[in-house]
Amino acid sequence: MHRIETYPFEGSDFLHYFKNLYRDRGLKAIYQILNRPHRRPYSRSLIKKYAPEGHGIEVGCGTRTICPTDRTVLSDAFSSHGVDDSIARVFFEGDKIPYEDETFSFLVSEHVLEHIANPIKALKEWIRVLEKHGKLFCFLPHKERTNDVHRETTSLEHLIEDYEKDVPFNDDTHLNEWMENVVGRGLMPEHYKHLSREELLESASIHHHNWTQKEIVALFEYLNLEVIFVDERVHDRRDTFVVVGKKK
Repeated sequence: MHRIETYPFEGSDFLHYFKNLYRDRGLKAIYQILNRPHRRPYSRSLIKKYAPEGHGIEVGCGTRTICPTDRTVLSDAFSSHGVDDSIARVFFEGDKIPYEDETFSFLVSEHVLEHIANPIKALKEWIRVLEKHGKLFCFLPHKERTNDVHRETTSLEHLIEDYEKDVPFNDDTHLNEWMENVVGRGLMPEHYKHLSREELLESASIHHHNWTQKEIVALFEYLNLEVIFVDERVHDRRDTFVVVGKKK
């Protein structure tokens, strides 16, 4: 079991951001630093507003983070995503978090939940590690503004059924439909094109599910979270919506 006391937090959020940006972009990183929207000020301000203090965890941070790195555990299930390396310091599956109950005052996930075949199972685990009144930030791709646009929205009933069946992380229920309505329409993300069907599942690269903010609000309420903020369009990542919930 991991402990917060042993995690190597970054002293400077800005320097951490620039270091990773320079690693990936070289001198172009300077331009992106000067271009303020690249710093994701709106998204960062939401975390600062609703979780101004305490330690948090980001599940599935990938190659970038919008979290305050001086107080956020950066975690991931995979050491790389597509062709890019994750910046995570600890690695585990999103529905098996190796921290004690009520460890964190906030949890952030960005474009992660749609990659999880059993979202309710994962969310119950995320809620478990939150303190009472802890905040859960879910930034998710809006199905009408991403490559999921031709797919049916996932219903709450479907998610409940997946949870009751205890479907595994590499469940292939949606693979053929995803191949037809995403890959078949020429909308395959560039950084996943080198993966086979089996590798797409094993690396959790497909979107098992897709939503708008309305379905996530209903899901949070089903899980007894108080919904305290919703924005259907994140202003510094416009393919995205955000829902913030509070553990009761």
